[in-house]
Amino acid sequence: MTKNHADILRGLYPRVLAKTLGFTQNLPDAEDAVQEAVARALATWPLQGRPDVPEAWLVAVAHNAFRDRVRRAAREAPHPNALEVVAQMSPWVRIAVGQPEFVRGWKDELLRLLFACCHPAVEGGESAALALGTIVGLSTKEIAAAFVVAPRTMEQRLTRARQRMRERGDPDGEPPEHSGNRLTAALQTIVLIFNEGYWSTDDEAPIRGDLCRLALGLAHSLAEAFPGEPEALGLLALLRLHDARRGARLDSAGAPVPLPDQDRTRWDADAIASAVAILERALSLGRVGPFQIEAAISAAHCRASSAEVTDWSEIASLYEALERLRPTPAVRVNRAFAVGRAQGAAAGLRLLEHPAGPTVDSYPYVHLVRAVLLEELGRTTDARAALIVAREHARNGAERAQIDTRLGRLPGTEPEALS
Repeated sequence: MTKNHADILRGLYPRVLAKTLGFTQNLPDAEDAVQEAVARALATWPLQGRPDVPEAWLVAVAHNAFRDRVRRAAREAPHPNALEVVAQMSPWVRIAVGQPEFVRGWKDELLRLLFACCHPAVEGGESAALALGTIVGLSTKEIAAAFVVAPRTMEQRLTRARQRMRERGDPDGEPPEHSGNRLTAALQTIVLIFNEGYWSTDDEAPIRGDLCRLALGLAHSLAEAFPGEPEALGLLALLRLHDARRGARLDSAGAPVPLPDQDRTRWDADAIASAVAILERALSLGRVGPFQIEAAISAAHCRASSAEVTDWSEIASLYEALERLRPTPAVRVNRAFAVGRAQGAAAGLRLLEHPAGPTVDSYPYVHLVRAVLLEELGRTTDARAALIVAREHARNGAERAQIDTRLGRLPGTEPEALS
């Protein structure tokens, strides 16, 4: 098989899986069928040539594979009665029967696939991991890096999640798009997809615009499907604010540019204004959630005409509010940095080391933030030690290079210390 075949199969996989899911009504069965179709392609395309419409070919083969599997199962199993068949119907089937107008409202097949990943049988983190593999096509190693766990651990989690989905099927009760838990999981998953695009684990492409666009598209579809959900609007505003700054995040050589040093004339002012309007609409609904607060933090950065006039006191207060709703290491680290800017580096360090706070040492960026604050206090030796640890946890080569540059600026750092 040529590399061209591999690239095409990787690019088509999510859409083929989404179309097959609409037929199987079950994600594990859809995955099995599509994997069989991919295996058939690997065996036949190099010999017989690629079909004129590869996506349609894969969908047809996957559908046939699923039909064959169902027929084999029917021959081996006793026939259930009609009531049992109805009881086992997928929520998507119930929607199609009872709410056909809603089905026509789904503009994005990938959004339907996203909700399938957010199955009640799996936890939120598992849903996000499934989506990163299913929709984005990340490897288990890449997914593990996004969750800061060992690849073997992630592989075991994904296997158990798929098994639970297969055993439980689709649950009775409200359809998935009416389930608050599924909506929350979908929001969190979109963020993870965007984050992988915004600052990727890929050494060759630290910023992956394709993943950013995918996440933005999903967020937009979600906000359209749930116009009365303020967190869906808040997420869309947040991602649009971040994406508006994407063009200024790398210099001409491809090296990352920290936020304070970015050329703000390269930010998309129209996108920022549109995102702020979406945020205001979300806040007007009167149910403030973490994504709305995050969007407000990003808006505060975007309002500042320069790094020097950034309102760090406002940002620190917003992070304090966010931590009450989402007490995670990532929030604590960002809050500590904001407090360090607003009240001084010593205050930021105290927040990182406060015993009542979450355990942050396992979060990679804590070491970088700690190094920055230590350097500002003149504690060069401690700052160097923190930077060395931060380098070990860097997500990609560009980030390692950025840390090396900071290390090289510290007084007394020898070149061999960077090796």
